[in-house]
Amino acid sequence: MLDRLELSLLLDYYGSFLTDTQLDALRLTCDEDLSLSEIAEQRGISRQGVRDAIARGERTLVEMEARLHLIEKDRRIKKLVHAIRQELEPALGERSVDPACIKLFSLLSELSDITEGNDGI
Repeated sequence: MLDRLELSLLLDYYGSFLTDTQLDALRLTCDEDLSLSEIAEQRGISRQGVRDAIARGERTLVEMEARLHLIEKDRRIKKLVHAIRQELEPALGERSVDPACIKLFSLLSELSDITEGNDGI
């Protein structure tokens, strides 16, 4: 079983590829920290049914990341954004700042908003 943080991240990226039962069981396990028995009782299905839904759902999520690498790519982009920001910040503190540097920093901030989910989409 995946740790809760990794599972939550996979759900954010690929949860829409799961069945409603798988998504529900994984969210209740991950976000609500409910046990298999609690989920089974709440949903009116067997404990084994919950375990199977979670196992299939996790397998699907892991397979999606293995094929698409969206989380891996997102992490790489964030590292690059951070590195570029570190390179630009000293230049922004100078008296006479190159307008191109200001524009690059602005574009970098826009990219950061997208990768952090602050772009309203």
